[in-house]
Amino acid sequence: MKTLVLIDGHSLAFRVYYALEHTRMSTSTKQPIWAVFGFFNAIFSLLKQVKPDAVALSFDVGRRTFRTDMYEEYKAHREAMPEEMQVQMDTIREGVEKLGIPIYQLEGYEADDVIGTLAKKAAREGYRVEILTGDQDAFQLVEDGKIQVLIPPRNPRDGLKSYDSEAVFKKMGVYPEQVIDFKALKGDTSDNIPGIPG
Repeated sequence: MKTLVLIDGHSLAFRVYYALEHTRMSTSTKQPIWAVFGFFNAIFSLLKQVKPDAVALSFDVGRRTFRTDMYEEYKAHREAMPEEMQVQMDTIREGVEKLGIPIYQLEGYEADDVIGTLAKKAAREGYRVEILTGDQDAFQLVEDGKIQVLIPPRNPRDGLKSYDSEAVFKKMGVYPEQVIDFKALKGDTSDNIPGIPG
């Protein structure tokens, strides 16, 4: 069975940015690079571990999505991207392009929406799909033997945490096919979704 690795570029970049911010790693010209280091370290570790037949990446395109059209408060509490992060995102994107990794993105959709579509399509075509993301929303995509989610640790030395159906249940108390309903009922503070009162 062929393996496809899908990477949520924004999610991974933000995760490593905040995980490694305390290092303040920079170039000799004082350009911040801790997120760049963490991002490519995670990708290279994954590629070494999984040895995929194909790899693709997705980035978010702006803040406005079909979700903000439906619910204006969706992610409204989030601050703008810090300048040090924006500089590193530009470098990350440039590095991804130089590596020849295809980038898929679509105006009005988040990277995880694009990844979800690609993952389901690839699984139907017989690929085993590994999704690298820091976003637990991806747990809803898990299908044993077909789609697995890999979450990078807070400490890059700890290795990637792999999630199949049982690992999702252990982490959230629900199975992948229940994640959407669970989050709709409970809410999701990270996305500013209130959930059902009571």
